Amino acid sequence: MDAFATLGLDRRLDLADDAIESAWRELGRQLHPDGEGGDAERAAGVNQAYQVLRSPSRRLRHWLELHGVEIGRQAALDPALMDLFSEISPALNEADDILRKRAAAGSALARALLAEPEMTAQQKLQGLLGRLGRQRAGITEHFPDFASEAEAGHFDNALAAAGQLAFLEKWESQVQQRLMNLIAG
Repeated sequence: MDAFATLGLDRRLDLADDAIESAWRELGRQLHPDGEGGDAERAAGVNQAYQVLRSPSRRLRHWLELHGVEIGRQAALDPALMDLFSEISPALNEADDILRKRAAAGSALARALLAEPEMTAQQKLQGLLGRLGRQRAGITEHFPDFASEAEAGHFDNALAAAGQLAFLEKWESQVQQRLMNLIAG
């Protein structure tokens, strides 16, 4: 499957999020199985293509695959991301600990005593989300460079970026989930 072609988009890494969503919505309307002329199979393909292209790491991996680049095991994280992970892991553990304590709290007083640590954990997670987003943006801003390098047959930087983005998106998802759980309390 070529997700770019499925959504009728140019095979470019630096597609705008709104262009991807707009193409998905338009095709989704046209192909929805409940509509006239709907096609469930094609609609499912459009949804799959959207899932691939809306994620920068999945879009980059897909783009590399379309260029015939074998995506194997990626190199180790760069030191800046390792430093960031060394902050993320304890913050996730701290949030999990607070959530366990909240679930076990048997009284209003016990829950009230958790208010300050919950707020501190939320602020820490929000700060990490900001940093993760900036790291991701720092990589995706090089998408046009990867396309230029590909014209010369060079894919090393794009391959390295694919691995980095996959970690960033995974961590972002974990941090967002913990934050939502804390806020929902």
